[in-house]
Amino acid sequence: MKTSHEAAAKRQRAATEQIRTNFTDYALAGMRRSHYAGVFRKIEGAVSPTFLAVLELDGFERRLEIKVTARRDKAGKQYLDGLLSGLSLLSQTRRFELTRDNEGAEKYSGTIKLHGSCLVINILPTNAVNGDRVNLCHLEVLRETPETGGIR
Repeated sequence: MKTSHEAAAKRQRAATEQIRTNFTDYALAGMRRSHYAGVFRKIEGAVSPTFLAVLELDGFERRLEIKVTARRDKAGKQYLDGLLSGLSLLSQTRRFELTRDNEGAEKYSGTIKLHGSCLVINILPTNAVNGDRVNLCHLEVLRETPETGGIR
């Protein structure tokens, strides 16, 4: 009797795993390339400094919006809080925190881990031709490969 319950539980776990994989595949449909980029624009009138980057996808005429807000923790240290819109994801997976890279440049990175995939969001500062400071948004899509079983 115990064996049949264990087998049923194993089949249930496998089915749940397949549903999660399919959900991620559907959510990422339309993202045919592994890299996307956009430029952050300041949102006027926001209480905290907030910036928005719009990334046009190459499939299904969809677009993603990445909103970044500067916040302070209880100790007064500033951090960047991000929100991804435009994908059918659960609300807890759409939020991410950006951390500053230790390489000296003002580069920030954040990660959204999905089932079998990962989205890496980078903020890269640069100067425009006219000398204005511009912050670029770089989104990298990492998908699990069947050959290696890992994310590439």
